[in-house]
Amino acid sequence: MTQDNYWYSSLEPALEARAVAEAKIIVDAFRDRDIPIEIGGFPDHAEEDDDLHPGGIAFMYAKDRILTREQYLGGEDGTHGIQRIQDARRQRGVLDVLRQTHGIEEAAVRRVVNDVVLIDLNPVGRQDASAAGPPEGDRGTADGGRSDVLDLLDSIDAELGPGTATPDHVLTAAQIMHPCSATEPQQVYPTAGPYPAVCRDGGAGVRIYQADTGLVTGAAQTFPWLAGVHGEPDPRESNGTILPYGGHGTFVAGVLRCMAPQAQVHVANVFDTAGSATESEVAMRLKAAFGFGFEILHITASCLTRKNIPPLALEGFLELLRPYKGVLCVAEAGNNYTRRPAWPGAFPDVLAVGALASDWRRRADFSNHGGWVDVYAPGENLINAIGSGTYTYQIPPETGQVTFTGLAQWSGTSFSAPIVTGLIAARMARCGESAREAAAVLLAKARSQTIPGVGPVLFPGCDSDNEHCGGCDCGRCGRGCSCGRCGGDCSGCGDDCGCGDDCGGCGGGGHRRRRPMPRAERRAEITDRGSPYGFKFRGDFWPRRLPGRGAGPWIADVLMRAVGDPLGLGLEDESLDGVGDRKVQGQRGRAQAGL
Repeated sequence: MTQDNYWYSSLEPALEARAVAEAKIIVDAFRDRDIPIEIGGFPDHAEEDDDLHPGGIAFMYAKDRILTREQYLGGEDGTHGIQRIQDARRQRGVLDVLRQTHGIEEAAVRRVVNDVVLIDLNPVGRQDASAAGPPEGDRGTADGGRSDVLDLLDSIDAELGPGTATPDHVLTAAQIMHPCSATEPQQVYPTAGPYPAVCRDGGAGVRIYQADTGLVTGAAQTFPWLAGVHGEPDPRESNGTILPYGGHGTFVAGVLRCMAPQAQVHVANVFDTAGSATESEVAMRLKAAFGFGFEILHITASCLTRKNIPPLALEGFLELLRPYKGVLCVAEAGNNYTRRPAWPGAFPDVLAVGALASDWRRRADFSNHGGWVDVYAPGENLINAIGSGTYTYQIPPETGQVTFTGLAQWSGTSFSAPIVTGLIAARMARCGESAREAAAVLLAKARSQTIPGVGPVLFPGCDSDNEHCGGCDCGRCGRGCSCGRCGGDCSGCGDDCGCGDDCGGCGGGGHRRRRPMPRAERRAEITDRGSPYGFKFRGDFWPRRLPGRGAGPWIADVLMRAVGDPLGLGLEDESLDGVGDRKVQGQRGRAQAGL
């Protein structure tokens, strides 16, 4: 069967090339597995989402699989419609709809996680396919891939309600499920180093389980910032050829380790099929993470879903995390350029990270966005480890082969998310906080740095020397002005005060405005530092700004030196602490008049 007959051949002709190429890689990879899985897809025509690129893929799913909760399974001759009282306990479930409405007599049911079960509608055919090799054709239709499982789910929705059963969605680390600018890995100059740069320390003892594509063999010995990272191997061809999405887990671990060089990171090969896996597979594989004893679970894949309903298997897995105090799950927001929820990032107990563009001042045009995205971090044109080998470009307009010698440049929300995870790990080790506590403080910091039109943002940084622990942590130097930790002229942070030129609090006040300061503290500061104009004041009299701007403090200084203390009030006397500002100004005015 030619490619023209596959479900993805119906994508919008003007924009299909990139999305079709991505879909073909994933579909073929699932077919080539030892036990093949037929993958279907549903084109997204953007009819209800104006900001979504038309011609992309709404979601992909396993064609012969349905997920449901055990309580909705049914299967014991549950009856439809009016029931006798003695039969009311026999609730009609998903299996009853499949058998009585659609005539399906055989299905295999197995538990996935918690009370979520998987219904395999073609268990015999799957066994036969495993023995005979991959199938030759695609049972999807040429009008958009509306395959049987979606028809079945429509019937289940109509009778039992939406969300009772869902497809077994495909989660993917794919960068281009819609025609946007997230990229395949690009070459860099031989002299290039990691970008963002590597911090000196941070994250000591913090345990992070990274669900990704595995770790390139020898990466921990080759790249100093990956020393001590371990995990499952990232598969490569024997001749060193880098497979599609190869090196993805290594690159992500490298970005994370740049922010937290001492964190204990395990990189699992969860998305082992062209950087993808079905959600049921992801949930079952993530159960192994509990044996690692992670404090942060980092997931670098996402998916959109049918009718935007949460994926059941991932929801079931996250229910297992809730008894673990302080444990945090971080996930990428996804690269679909949409406000629609992408999962698992859209779950309320997952921290979703979107991507900033290379200028760090606007959202990357591939990043998902919306109220469900918690924070944004740089995710475009980052540089880190991918390993050595030859890579063949798969996605137009890139063509041909390139040879990587260690580092690569890559873009996507997969790479903005580990910046945030690394910052959280570094703060955990520095302040003795749990992952959730550290994340809460950093999110407060991100909100203080909100970029209009984007949202809360975090930037790469190594704050171990300057950043204070505790409940208040705003400003890039970790001593935000609104917390009262920057000096009156931002001296506490130098030129990198979190509030920029405005020390009156994050986002308010005039140029280099002082925070309110008690008189005793004012006197101590004057004694230690003197005036900004080269001499020390007597007592705690601080020059007040006169009407107008610019010359006011200078004029006040001149008057103080010329007039001194003509009234003999003893400005150094403690009794002056009780004198209000207006009285002091009155004294100065009378002194100026020679009274």
